[in-house]
Amino acid sequence: MEYKKFLMFGDSITEFSFNTRPQPEENLGDQFALGAALTNDYSRKLTVLQRGFAGYNSKWGLKILPKILEYEQNIVIGFIFFGSNDSCAGGPQRVPEDEYESNLHKSVQMFKARSIKPILVGPAFYDSSKWEPSRQDEVRQGYARSNEGFIRYGKITASVASKENVPFLDLRAAMEREAGKNWTDFLVDGLHFNGKGYEVFYK
Repeated sequence: MEYKKFLMFGDSITEFSFNTRPQPEENLGDQFALGAALTNDYSRKLTVLQRGFAGYNSKWGLKILPKILEYEQNIVIGFIFFGSNDSCAGGPQRVPEDEYESNLHKSVQMFKARSIKPILVGPAFYDSSKWEPSRQDEVRQGYARSNEGFIRYGKITASVASKENVPFLDLRAAMEREAGKNWTDFLVDGLHFNGKGYEVFYK
């Protein structure tokens, strides 16, 4: 009865992956939840571990990953999903592109050293018109994000996946295929996913 494990490792988008009501104020009821769907799929096969940390970037993730892997035994597969915070134009969350690349390589190698199959996930989309109006203090401190930044950091993620010979999940391309220019329908606040967004992630 000691189940092997699937590790979901990343920032707030990973942390919120079990939230069935990301828009409670709009009375939309329960929405699709990535973590719940994976837990259902892997029932009696794998235990799904959610290790998402809101506000984290790849640098801070790299510091906590060894402790997660030391504490949680029998992880056999997992995804690594950062970049949305790393790509900030400034502020403490920002991680320069070369450091971001290095952090991903180191994280993947930690997985491989423990015979864990890694999947790298790239940033999706960002809608500043939804995100920034209520966060002007953050914007003034340099926390500004952009789709151009997401694209750059997504390409770095894809490059690391290719060099490490591991799968890469291009969420941006997946959402474009699903909705075209209506990709904003997948975002609850301009950054985080609603149920529709998590369902694309799941597929």
